[in-house]
Amino acid sequence: MKKLLLFITALCVCAITMAQTLSPTVVSSSGGYFTSANASLSATVAEMTMVQTFSSTGNILTQGFQQPEDFSVSIAENSFASGEVLIYPNPTNGQFFVSFVSNEETENNVKLFNLVGQVVLTKYISIAKGLNTVKFDLSNYSQGVYLLELNLEGSKPSYYKVNLIY
Repeated sequence: MKKLLLFITALCVCAITMAQTLSPTVVSSSGGYFTSANASLSATVAEMTMVQTFSSTGNILTQGFQQPEDFSVSIAENSFASGEVLIYPNPTNGQFFVSFVSNEETENNVKLFNLVGQVVLTKYISIAKGLNTVKFDLSNYSQGVYLLELNLEGSKPSYYKVNLIY
């Protein structure tokens, strides 16, 4: 019985010791490294949880952990290509825009369907060569999901989902 109790105690001590070796991680949003003839400074903008401050005559040092790399996140804006359609804002609270590029001048009807398949709006548009933007206003319609039918340059109709929320 003593051996079993000693074994369980040793197992618990090992488990606690191993659990303490884990280190926290932080995602750094910015930082940098600066140096001069007299000193150097490494800085990270992040959440610091293990902070310690040292001070002596004329010097104060506050330190914590820092991430080794500086990451940046960006989203590239793509230019429109012929046949691409952009609907914004989507979801919408009533007013939204449809932008697209056309290679030819033409006229067309844009239809908006509810999910039952009923046409709830038909809009006649003149399409110019180049970038076109058409404004829609669904403020008087019920909230829900609608399908926008757009037929560009004689191709088969394309359908785009429009989320109307209030």
